[in-house]
Amino acid sequence: MKPELLHALNEIQGESFTVAELTTHYLEHPESLHKGKKPARQFIYRNMVRMMKSGLMEKLPDDGGWPRYRLTQKFRSPQPGTRSKESSSTTPSQTVSVVKTQSAPPGKPVAALRERLSKHRSDMLCALGEAEEYESLCKELPELSEQAQTLYSEARERSALLLGKIKALESLLSSYSPR
Repeated sequence: MKPELLHALNEIQGESFTVAELTTHYLEHPESLHKGKKPARQFIYRNMVRMMKSGLMEKLPDDGGWPRYRLTQKFRSPQPGTRSKESSSTTPSQTVSVVKTQSAPPGKPVAALRERLSKHRSDMLCALGEAEEYESLCKELPELSEQAQTLYSEARERSALLLGKIKALESLLSSYSPR
């Protein structure tokens, strides 16, 4: 997920929103990839559909106006930390040691758990996007299908592993400090 979109989503966390409202937040980011409203709205909507499919966002019951959406508990967390160069090239098994060195100071276990949860969510979205791209490349360039299929499988395995970690952290956090 693009950092500009993640920033916009974090700004509206806890609120319901329309596609237009999220698009406005996205366009306000100085490094937004889109300058026009229409391409930005299309980009936002495509990402919202992906998020709904992965359970990170839900559409609220129709109240007669524009459709409204909200982020699910699966998404909600404090502002995600930025990924370091070190962690962006790590495998899931290496991630644990990286997170330990970047965690919150002792005595703040909830903050450390939330930071870790946030990082795993970002990594999962990245792995899902990667898998989606490999799948699309298989269709567009059949001659690369064999190589892309292997990479696709690895990305899906990574996202499944990360989902397990996310569920474990969410369970621990919910028993540690009720929201």
